[in-house]
Amino acid sequence: MPSNQVKQRGIEPSVVNKEYTLIFLTGFSGSGKSTIGPLLANSLGYEFIDLDQSIEQRAGKTITRIFAENGEEYFRGLELHALLGLVEQNNLVISLGGGVLENDESYALIQKSGTMVYLKSPSRTLARRLCNKTDRPLLKGDKGQKLSREEIEDKITTILARREPRYKSADITVETDIKRIGSTVEELTRKIERYVRNASATASDQ
Repeated sequence: MPSNQVKQRGIEPSVVNKEYTLIFLTGFSGSGKSTIGPLLANSLGYEFIDLDQSIEQRAGKTITRIFAENGEEYFRGLELHALLGLVEQNNLVISLGGGVLENDESYALIQKSGTMVYLKSPSRTLARRLCNKTDRPLLKGDKGQKLSREEIEDKITTILARREPRYKSADITVETDIKRIGSTVEELTRKIERYVRNASATASDQ
């Protein structure tokens, strides 16, 4: 966060440590990461990075194609490699793929490298947002066929049950289906700045 913006928001530059200036947005696909992320980054004075888009640019092919040609395990390796490069930087809002936390190494790296924010939405809302998407490999049938909204909701519920423990370990959680996007960004900005102050104060006391 540039020092002039830090002062404008009432945060002393000395309390903003690199450890806390990486904001990782996590949550299921459709939870609003790619919409909220750029707005949040602008509010904080940070740069926005979409991890999936970064991987696609490096690989020269889409996530769907990577899954089809190389499999999920290979893709998770690409995610980890991309994250290792990003955690060397600071002042970033990083939108994570929905399943990145399932990789133990990626999860541990995110936990120790910055502030994790969980954008939470219920299965029904996610299914409504995703039912017409064709670029979500994990939400297709076993043979790659398109699923109905009910089938997508059932699949989301199953995947969420598996991921939820790690989503819940986030430092900050915000529900993204009950407020306007602008209100959500304002709420997140306040919570992140409060978290940075408290976490930095605790660290300086140790």
